[in-house]
Amino acid sequence: MKVESPPAESVVLHLRERLEKSAVRTLTPQEQAVLDGEGQKAFIIKQLLSKKFRKWSVDADTQQNISRTVEAAVREQKPLQLVHPMGGYKIWRLPSSPEVDWAEFFGISHILQYLSGIAAGYAPGVHMQFFMYTFLPQRHDNLSAEDIERYVGSFQAMLDAFGKHLPANVKLSIVRDAAFYTREEYFSLLDERFEMMEMGFNDFPQKQRDTFLTWARQNIKWDGAEDWTRLSEAEKEEKIRRGAIYEVVGIYTMEKTAEFIMGGERVVLFVSPGNNSIGIGSTKSSRAKFWVGTGILENRDGELYDLVLTPSQWERTADVPRTVFESDLLPLRNLGRIEVVHHRLDFSQPNAEPQLGTG
Repeated sequence: MKVESPPAESVVLHLRERLEKSAVRTLTPQEQAVLDGEGQKAFIIKQLLSKKFRKWSVDADTQQNISRTVEAAVREQKPLQLVHPMGGYKIWRLPSSPEVDWAEFFGISHILQYLSGIAAGYAPGVHMQFFMYTFLPQRHDNLSAEDIERYVGSFQAMLDAFGKHLPANVKLSIVRDAAFYTREEYFSLLDERFEMMEMGFNDFPQKQRDTFLTWARQNIKWDGAEDWTRLSEAEKEEKIRRGAIYEVVGIYTMEKTAEFIMGGERVVLFVSPGNNSIGIGSTKSSRAKFWVGTGILENRDGELYDLVLTPSQWERTADVPRTVFESDLLPLRNLGRIEVVHHRLDFSQPNAEPQLGTG
């Protein structure tokens, strides 16, 4: 099978356009008609719920919450505030850890494309806030504070690079759990709530409990801040169980951070579906979380697609034909080269090699 590699110039242009033009566009005649005929609130809500980006349905309660948030912004003619909760780390199972790679680049670009219509039609614009859990992974994933700081610093450098090309009414920022709690306060409260949650964890529905256990099993770094590599299998299973409970506690029971995310002042975006959030994936073609994924390009008959692969998907593509292109777009450790696979990847069979589709 002959492998056709895209010209290096097209790869460079694609990446540069993602950096410089993701947030910049004009409204279509149809969008302008909605804005002129139905007003700013209806226009913004239709942009937020557009099926062009939204990958899952949004329930009625969430739609009502979105409507109230948008109405308040429009009434006061203030920027629409949005928040995207995320882990403040790069999963250790990827070679790019502990810093950002092309997955974050594609994820930020995707969010900016999603918000570009609102920025074009609503003069006060948007403020996109990435809320990062930076204390929590130190407890339940055994990550070091140093690795987390490297991730946050590299993510901020990437936001700064995008920021040079944003319209004046588009703002990107990081908000950390450390903005609400001191380190001592956070871990004291986390441990207190852990004791309360531990008693009821087994009462969770089996599917939900298994999800948290799977996340813990995948994310724990056994040779991280502490050396857990010599633990017995039983002791490791206990670490996984505790990690799952800490995840629940950190997300749902820490009042200040939960209020910031879910308190109603911000529209909540997320990669996957969830309560009171809009699930838009990480790119047009990907649904993997970018902080636990890695980014590559996929060449489909000369058209380039941004992909975010999970660690297991990354491993399964090891033998897929690809071309590696050098890149000097951003001076970040993991962005000096970009890999382009030459066929559409199909991971529909979870335990098989990725199928090479044709379109």
